[in-house]
Amino acid sequence: MHRLTLCIAVSLALIGCANNDKKISSWEVNDVYHSTIVTATSSGAKSYLGPSINSMDEDNTYEMFNLRSEQTAQGEKSYELQIHLTYFKQVRNYDSASLLNGPVASFKVLSKEAGLCEARGCVFKELLSIKLSDAFLKKSMKEGFQLTLSSKAGISTIVFVPPQYIKGYLMAVDGTSY
Repeated sequence: MHRLTLCIAVSLALIGCANNDKKISSWEVNDVYHSTIVTATSSGAKSYLGPSINSMDEDNTYEMFNLRSEQTAQGEKSYELQIHLTYFKQVRNYDSASLLNGPVASFKVLSKEAGLCEARGCVFKELLSIKLSDAFLKKSMKEGFQLTLSSKAGISTIVFVPPQYIKGYLMAVDGTSY
């Protein structure tokens, strides 16, 4: 009974996200800036966690993604896009990524999980990471970027990171108005 209730709750949440627009309004640059969480360490290093963007694609893949970065005490920065995909039926095993407007520096599967199963199938989750450069993100502030994730099951998922998100995030990381 609890599993059925949980499945219904997850399904309704995913249906509610099905009509999310891929574009963020320009006024939301400040929302991204203010929603970015900064954590400092005693050694002078900092980590930045951007707010999550949620959407759903045509294959009923629930996409949740955000930018993360680390800054050393010496000021060196590293960036990554973390993508959490939730989908139903069969496991996809995402294994590669490509960008329309730039190369993928690295692709890494952080975790895979098979969840609740019922007569219609199972819920699967995959957490992926893509390393990005500072120069690439700054170049993408004008138009954003689109990332295509491919799986061994033959299903591709497209994630669009809008320019307003990138701009607001970099404003928080760099402490500069763009």
